[in-house]
Amino acid sequence: MPLLCFNKATDPSAPDDLRINPAAVLYVEASRPDQIGQAIIHLLGQGTSVNAVTQSTATVVSAIGGLVSATRHYLAPPPDDRVSTVYFAPGNISHVRPNLPAAPDFWYVRFVDGSELRIVDPLPAGL
Repeated sequence: MPLLCFNKATDPSAPDDLRINPAAVLYVEASRPDQIGQAIIHLLGQGTSVNAVTQSTATVVSAIGGLVSATRHYLAPPPDDRVSTVYFAPGNISHVRPNLPAAPDFWYVRFVDGSELRIVDPLPAGL
């Protein structure tokens, strides 16, 4: 199992590398404008901790491979369009359920470590 290496985004800047197991990725998203780094990598069992990296979201997604894109659902008004797309690993999903009893305008994606993410309807192809 080869580990993937990314440049960790820290403040102040430091030459730390982040080495991850691509099979442990839950999802990847762009950093919000108020955060450091360009992309955020969420890993299995990490809870609310995140890994901010200096590489672009496109670079991270391409390096990991096999991720599915969807539009993230926010209960509050969403941030700018740059951070509304989330890329997740289907192999680490436990189950997906619609927002019921209301119309399923979004879906809950539950990962094998118990963490959860909401995505906008319709589900991406392959789920």
